Amino acid sequence: MILIVTYDLHDPGRDYDKIQAELKKADSWAHPQGSVWFLDTKLTPAEWRDKLEAVGDANDECFVAEMKKHWASRNTDKDVTDWLKSSARSW
Repeated sequence: MILIVTYDLHDPGRDYDKIQAELKKADSWAHPQGSVWFLDTKLTPAEWRDKLEAVGDANDECFVAEMKKHWASRNTDKDVTDWLKSSARSW
């Protein structure tokens, strides 16, 4: 499934490296905006939430949801839209 993950890290801590390293463990991923990621994964949104909670701080926020194949964007990098359009995606 394709997930959208967003997060907001708060002081103290704000360890973006740990969060991003965890997200890069997905089967495939795209990073369209600062704190927004798309993941192609077999894990559920709740499982990803828990994985991010384990490497983040107690006050960090995250939102994880399943995406649908029908989406729209504006001024999004071509490599990201190509990633979404790829037949390799597990919609």
